Amino acid sequence: MKKQKLIRNVARCAKCNTVIESRYTHDFVWCECKAIFTDGGVDYIRRGGDLDALIDLSEFVEVES
Repeated sequence: MKKQKLIRNVARCAKCNTVIESRYTHDFVWCECKAIFTDGGVDYIRRGGDLDALIDLSEFVEVES
């Protein structure tokens, strides 16, 4: 069975067009206009703020479980 493993935790803000990336656990990052944030690095994805303005650009790879 294959699972997906997170390799980049990245999002773009549709309001200010800023691309943000959380690189490690508890790396809480806001966009420039403070509309969205991401957190968790490659351990987990936590997002918040105006989720209608969030464009998910995260990257995954398939791994055997």
